Amino acid sequence: MTQTLSAPPVPPASTAKAERDIKDLASGALVNFVGKLGRLSRAAFLWAVPLLCGLEVLGLFSTAWSIASLIQRLGRFGLQITVVRFAVAARTAGDQAEVERVLASALWLGTAVSTAMLLGTWLAADWIAAFYEQPIAPAVRIMALSTPFMTWAWIFVAATRTLRIMRYDVYVMSIAGPLLLLVFSIGAGLAGWGLEGLAWANLIMAVGSCGLAAHYFGRFFSLRSCLARLGQGLPWRTMGRFSLPVMTTDSIYGVLSNLDVLMLMRLLPGEPGAVGAQVGIYALAKNIAGAMLKAPQSLDPIFSSIASELSARDQHRALGYRFSVVSGWILTINLPICAAILLAGDVLLQLIGHVQVGDFHTGLDVLAVLCIAMMAQGLFVMVDPVLTMAGRPYLNLFNNGFWLLANILLNFWLIRDYGLMGAAWGSMLSALMAGTLRLVQLYMIHDILPFHRAQLKPLLAALGGILAGWLCRQVAPAGPAWSLGLPLSAFLSVYLMTLHALGLSSEDRLMLQRVKAPFKRLFRRKK
Repeated sequence: MTQTLSAPPVPPASTAKAERDIKDLASGALVNFVGKLGRLSRAAFLWAVPLLCGLEVLGLFSTAWSIASLIQRLGRFGLQITVVRFAVAARTAGDQAEVERVLASALWLGTAVSTAMLLGTWLAADWIAAFYEQPIAPAVRIMALSTPFMTWAWIFVAATRTLRIMRYDVYVMSIAGPLLLLVFSIGAGLAGWGLEGLAWANLIMAVGSCGLAAHYFGRFFSLRSCLARLGQGLPWRTMGRFSLPVMTTDSIYGVLSNLDVLMLMRLLPGEPGAVGAQVGIYALAKNIAGAMLKAPQSLDPIFSSIASELSARDQHRALGYRFSVVSGWILTINLPICAAILLAGDVLLQLIGHVQVGDFHTGLDVLAVLCIAMMAQGLFVMVDPVLTMAGRPYLNLFNNGFWLLANILLNFWLIRDYGLMGAAWGSMLSALMAGTLRLVQLYMIHDILPFHRAQLKPLLAALGGILAGWLCRQVAPAGPAWSLGLPLSAFLSVYLMTLHALGLSSEDRLMLQRVKAPFKRLFRRKK
């Protein structure tokens, strides 16, 4: 292996601890990534809703969900991160009583804030519907009812994360929740209940997720003991001060995640039904491109726990090493996902969304631009937990505020002239600008960069794989199976063979060992 493709150096004084953290990162990420694959029911949901209810209802649901998602982020008050930050610090100090006080404070704060957000949304639903000139007020009210349940679910899941256990997050948020939403949405669609039926399905999903999260929480913590700590000098003020910028940052990110959909619904010219159908096409393309956020979302929970522990011990050099390894894994995973979407995006739009011929080319162009936006977002998003767990949540607040302002200005400029493509370009450009700002801050404050020379390997492998996939696409016989199967098989073959030829780092080998371990246990049982 040449020096230009070498892996980042391991801090020599903590090699054993570094190896343990890398193994935990690999195991936690694998569990979470499997859970993200479990969200394939989300793809089935995107297929079922246009089929049963039409693209217009999908557009209206996406708008109502964008609003409800923001309300839920405000309601959980950043406690999914605050619990990890404070409970890990208490456990590191060996104070189990303080862990229970942290959880009690989180439940008290979460209940108060989420209830207030529910009441405010219920009163503002008619105004929201009038602003968008769309009949979404009943759906917004129904979805708002899920806010306390999702807040409690996130607190319970965060508590298990402090133990570096990721599978319960997967079971609740990635498998059970989306599956409940899919099943009850199909039922609502078959019954002809339309948008309000989908909203009730969302509420059922929230209640079910909360119940399951409470069940797993009870395996390691006593809810009764935690609640008994109420009124015993809880650190809720300290946690509240930490949570406020985290919640604001999280909410800004929530607005950013759905801003293009909300602004399209408001700024696109045309009749409400036609606008809803156009927004439905955009939401479909965005959800397909969102597959590239699964890798960073899988790594974030376990990485946040490790980053919190290293920050509490002031081990910033070790944190930089873990960060560079995680960034390399994200790039290695996301490159084939991006290539697959670009090579077979037209087939995906037809199979999943039932997009008509007249809207097909626009949807495909939007999908290509959003792929680049999601790639940039996935690479830069891991900076947030580093800054937060190092005690700089206000810096993330500034970054997301800058990103939000840039996206709003770009959307106002581009959507009126370029429609769906304007929103896609606005998302991509603002993501690149915010990502560059984050990298500069990370380097100036911690002397950390997420990139190293070893990441040239997946880039070279992806270039070869894309060329092979494109050539196969040109000669593939007609039909979705050939258009999907042949190019993707060619890409993956060349990509994996090139990675193997260039050589694997020790961190990559640890990841592969963790990936192979479940299969080895399975085969041993069969024998």
